[in-house]
Order: sequence, then C-alpha cells, then structure tokens
Amino acid sequence: MEEKIRLPHALFSNEQLLFHMMDQLFDIVFLMKVEKGPRFRYVRVSPTALHLANLREEDIGKYIEDVYDEHVANHLNFQYIRACKTKSLVSFRARMNVKDDIRFAESTLIPLLNEKNEVSYIVACTREITDMLKKEEQLEEAQQLIDSLFTHSQEAFILFDLFGHIIRVNEETKRLFGLQQKDIVGKTLFDVIPVYKENIDQTLQRLSEGKPLHAIRLTMKTKNGETIYVSVNASPLFNKDGNIIAGFASLLNITDLIQTQKQLKQSEKLHRHVVETFPEAIMICTNQQVTYANAVALRMFKASTIEDVRNKPVQQWIHTVPEPTITAIDGETIPVQIDILPFPYETNRTELMIIKPSEPIVVHEKEKVYIDRTEFMEKLADLLFTHEGVAVLLIDIHQFKFINSFLGYENGDELLKQVGMRLHNTIHPKAIWTRITGDQFAIALSYESQEEVKQFANMIKEVLIEPYLIAQQQIRIGIHIGVGYAYDAKLCAETLLNNAEKALYFAKTEGTNVVKSYEAHMSDAFTRKIQLENALSSAVKNGELFLLYQPKINFYARSFSVEALVRWKHPQFGFVSPAEFIPMAEETNVIHDIGKWVLRQACRDLSLLRQHTTNRMKIAVNLSAKQLLDEQLFEDIQHILQEEGCDASCFIFEITETTMIKNPEHVVKTLERLKQLGFSIAVDDFGVSYSSLEYLNRFPIDEVKIDRSFIQNIINNEKSKEIVSAIISLAHKLRLTVTAEGVETKEQAQFLIEKQCEQLQGFYFSRPVSLEQLPSTIASLQNMMKSPM
Repeated sequence: MEEKIRLPHALFSNEQLLFHMMDQLFDIVFLMKVEKGPRFRYVRVSPTALHLANLREEDIGKYIEDVYDEHVANHLNFQYIRACKTKSLVSFRARMNVKDDIRFAESTLIPLLNEKNEVSYIVACTREITDMLKKEEQLEEAQQLIDSLFTHSQEAFILFDLFGHIIRVNEETKRLFGLQQKDIVGKTLFDVIPVYKENIDQTLQRLSEGKPLHAIRLTMKTKNGETIYVSVNASPLFNKDGNIIAGFASLLNITDLIQTQKQLKQSEKLHRHVVETFPEAIMICTNQQVTYANAVALRMFKASTIEDVRNKPVQQWIHTVPEPTITAIDGETIPVQIDILPFPYETNRTELMIIKPSEPIVVHEKEKVYIDRTEFMEKLADLLFTHEGVAVLLIDIHQFKFINSFLGYENGDELLKQVGMRLHNTIHPKAIWTRITGDQFAIALSYESQEEVKQFANMIKEVLIEPYLIAQQQIRIGIHIGVGYAYDAKLCAETLLNNAEKALYFAKTEGTNVVKSYEAHMSDAFTRKIQLENALSSAVKNGELFLLYQPKINFYARSFSVEALVRWKHPQFGFVSPAEFIPMAEETNVIHDIGKWVLRQACRDLSLLRQHTTNRMKIAVNLSAKQLLDEQLFEDIQHILQEEGCDASCFIFEITETTMIKNPEHVVKTLERLKQLGFSIAVDDFGVSYSSLEYLNRFPIDEVKIDRSFIQNIINNEKSKEIVSAIISLAHKLRLTVTAEGVETKEQAQFLIEKQCEQLQGFYFSRPVSLEQLPSTIASLQNMMKSPM
C-alpha cells in the first residue's frame, strides 16, 4: 500500500501535471495540507470547480472549519482523520455544498506519505453522483415494483436459466402447483412439469434463439391430483449487451374458462345433434343464401357435401310457384312441402326451412357424405381443448389435375373415393379426417409424442402410394404430406391447418412422397416465394444461373453421359433449390428463357468438355411441359444448335410422364421432330405417376429413368425390388434403355447391374459437379469400372 501512496507523492513534485491529470478524471480535485491537530488546509482546488464546493478564491489557504459550518466541517474532518490514521484510501458519499441546489458527490481521499512515513498531504478526488443516485433509486423502485408484481400477481411467474433450472418463482406458482418453495426453486422445469419434456426442450431452444412463445395451453395435474388448464407465455431475457441470459414464463390458470367453454361446446353439440338427426330435411338461409343443410337435406338435393350448396342462392334450389318444388343437383324436380320459420340472427334475415317430400324418395344407395370444412374445424377445435398434443396432416395428390385429364373426370372421382376409403380403413376411429378440397385430405389426431405422428404419417404415405385399380388398369400416384402441431399454432384450429399447409408447400418443393413437418421459418415461405418470383425473371440476364453435371455410368458399354442440372444463386437468398424455383419458372413462363439458356450453355460446355475427354459424351437436358407445348420450341432449338455449332445427336432431352399427357397429340409430333433432328428422348422420374409402359409405346422414347423413390428401398423392400425388376423387364421388351437414378449404395448398384439395368446415376458414383471438376470425376469413375462391383 505504501508504494501505491508514494507514487502520487512523486507526482506531486510536478503539481501542474498532477492537477491536470486529476481534472481530466474528476469533477473536483482538492489538495489538502495536513498540519498539527490534525487540521487540514486547502492548498489548491480545481479552479473551474470552486462553485461546486461552494468555495471562493480567498478560501484557499484556510482550514476546513474556517470555511464550512460546524456540521459540514465535522463530517469532512472525520473522513480526513480516517485517511491519516489508516494511511490508506478512504471513500465516502455526501451532499455537496452547492447553494440553492441539492447535489450529491462521491469522494476518494488519497493520503500522500513523506520520507518519515507520515501523511503530509491528502488529495481529495470528488465526482458528482446525483444522476447516478437517481438512477439507483429508479432501479430500486423498479425492483420493488417487480417484487410487488411477483408477490401479488394472479399469474404464476417462473424465472429460469437456458438449461431449464428454476431461479425464482412467486407465491402464485406455489399455489398453482401445490408445492413449497424448496420443491420448485433449484429444480428444473423437467422436474416440475415432467409430462412436457419434449415441449420444454423446444421452448428452451426457441428462447435461446430469442423467440418468444405466446398462449401455449398445458393440461397439468397438481400435487393433489386435480386437473388444471394453464395458458403459458414465455419470453427471453437479455442483458445490457443484448445477450440472452434467462427465460421468463407467466402461467395463467384458465381452468374455469376451459370448463365453461366445454359446457358451451357440449350444449352446441346437443343442438347440432338434434338438427343433424332430425328426420326431416332442414336448411338454413341467411340473406337468401344457403348457409346450412343437414344430412337429410343433402341427400334430398343429391349433394355430396355442404360445399355443393353453401353460399348459393336459395332460389337455385327451392321454387314455390306454381307448387313448392326443389331442384336436385342432377336436375331432378321433386315436389315438397316447406315450412318456413324466420328468426333473428345478428342483423341478418335468417330463415329455417323444414322440407318434406310430397312423395317418398327412393334411395337406391346410401353414399358416403364427407363432413365439410366447417364441421372439421369445429371438431378440430374440440380436440384442441381436450388434448395437449394435437397434429394435423394435410395430404395432397401429386399433379391430380393431370391425372384427371388423363383418366377422365369420372375415373378421377373414383380415384379420390378409393383414397378416401383407404384413409377410412386405416385411420383410428377417434381421429378426424375429411376431404378438405378437391384433391386434398386432412387428418387431425391426438398424440403422446411427436414420434407417433411421424410414424403415422409414414404409414399413411405407404398405404396411399400402393397401386389403385382404375378403369381396369393399375394406377400409381405420388403424394405429399404436410404436418402441423398444436404447439406451434397457439390453440387456433385455423392456424394449425395453415401451418400444415405451409409444411405441405415445402414438401412439394422436395419431390414426391415426401412428409414435411411445420417449422417456424415456413411462415415466411410465401413472402419468399413472391420475392423469388420477382427476381427469377432477371436471373438469366444477371448471370445468376449456372450448370452442374451429374454422370450416368453405363457398365455394359463402359461409357459415360452426363445430365445438365440448372442451379440458381440468388444475391440475397443464396442457393435456391431447383424444386423451389423450377415450378415458379413454370408458373411465370420464365421457364422458356431458362430452357434456352440451359441448352445454349450446355452446347458451349460440350465444346470445352471435348478438349479434356476422348469419349463422345452425350449431355441430357430437361424439357418442361411448358416448353414442349411452345410452338416456337423446335425453331428455337434449331437456332441455338446452328449458332453454337453443335450436333443434336450429342443431346438427350429428358421429359416427365405428366409432361407427355398434357397434350399427347402435340407432344408426340414435337418429339418426333426432335428425333428426326437427331435428339434422343428419355422419360424422367418414371413410376411416380400413373401411366404405363404400354402407353409410352405411343411416344418416340429411347430411355426410361426409374424414379429414385423406388431405388432407395430396393434392398430392404421386396415390393420395390419387384417394381424395379418389372420396369426393367418391360422396358427391355419395348427396346428401351433403362437408367436408375438415386443410386446411393454399393448394394443398390449390384442389384441393378444383376437385373441388367444399363445406366446408373446417383451419389454413390458422383454428386453433381462443375464443368471444371467433371474431367477428373470421369477419370475416377473409369478406374471404378475397371474393378469388379
């Protein structure tokens, strides 16, 4: 300590330097001479701060008691004497002596020792802390308010760290759980609410990312075994640097509200049941439009669902002149008796109609009547109120409108009925399901763990992709499934269905037969879609597109070809999946510009590639439905080949099954012209749609590519083995080359080679690579072919 005190004493030899330094750091600096007594004389004071100490120039040289009144002088002398006796730093806070103002300061006294180790001088450094004290008072008041809120709030509050350890709770938390402080604080959220471990993990993860959660409902058991319902809000807490340091949850007991809502639901169900089971046809009309019809009325009007009649003018169905009659959907006129009961409903004119046929209606066959969207949503809301874990699966049939065009509308309807029957026979009776739109089905179910939902979704997928017998031929379909969880939907049925729809959108971007669960980032999907669509139109011009090449290996001919794959690097979003931007390009017609760019770039790359390889290599280029239906396609292709000096025989055009059947006559003519020019034609993704190899015999096809979804399962799935074997056998009978895409393992490759599949393509051999990497990749594959598989 003595060395630290002697250092300022050394500085004291240059008094001007000392005061200059102190003035920069403190509001006021005093230099006090210690004299016998001890008494303390003002030797020097910061000249610009005299008024803060209530001093004048003539006070310099006086003792403390000569300047201030007895009360202030005694306080100051006491502090200075402490510094002398202890020979160490002394800090204290005091009111400043400023006239007509209340100010506060914090002072530090630094004793300076001479050669005899006696305190000869004291430097007093003073800083005003009035504003700081006010902030401290404000913080103390805020803390008191927080304490009061914690103590008296009717909501339960829990403060916890990001690992789930509980730091603090209020009295209401103890009352809510029926536990003591020692049973909660120091424990983890998992200890207090063990049944929600999975949800707690998700909550902690979201809070660590700075994302709050709102209005999450939990059903819990108290220590006494009582069931309670709680609405939870959780928020991250940040420190002054913006880092997340803890989580804060408020829990509101909503048991009474839930019980009341349940009673209202029960009452509503009772009234609905009365109307639904009423032996006569009942129709409700609001402002001359149909808003409701019970099952008897739907059968009378020969409607499949309420959507067939809802929001349509009542005059379309009911006529009162000359005699009361109704007109069914198929045009049949049926004499009836109608009783009309007007009643008020908000501000609308509403009428309840009871309709009785004048003669008995013969019902030849009782058809399945799907519940409509409204009833499905009502039942989904009930499920949300009675179960903690609820999920919705939204199922979409891949390119159903093409299937409808190909099979005909009657056969398309038959396919939908068979899909519905499979769901009916597969789903547990307690689950809710419906055909929610033309080719979409929705399933709502409760669950204990999300793993159950994943297994259920995969089981539904496997059931629905089994072949269908339609019009005496086997049809295969592809599906997509989007899954939404109540945990992400704030107990709102509409939000839950919307989340499943967003997940379905992402499932469609990843291929066919894909199951995708909702994630928070998907809420921005449609905003992203609009931004990408706007940017896509200028992607070619801005040089944002590029090509990668994936080899196809022919083990029998010991040769190679490659598939050109277009990729897009957006300046803001980075790499955009082709499964996402190609459908956009189709919708916006940008696909024409992209298609021409791909062929032209492939021509240029082919010239460079020939400089590094000795083999005559073919490049496969994808053609979309929009391109094939373009009247200018043939001329555009000829023009590009001429400009780039390329031969058509160097290229293979790959098209999908759905592309061919969009306008079969036109497509056949276009493909035949391309064949005459020298192009080869391949059918891509074969097996995921509905056409057959016999049907493809109408088209000038050279090659069939088996879809990767079949290849993935050929080792462990006997059905996949049989399907792949059958495709290879039938294709060879039609003199078509077969390519298997999506080969990822040695076992898959060996099986396909044994089945005499000519060409293999997939990650086992090579991922898509740049043009620069392609020669070395081909060289590696040549070495692979020399060794036995």
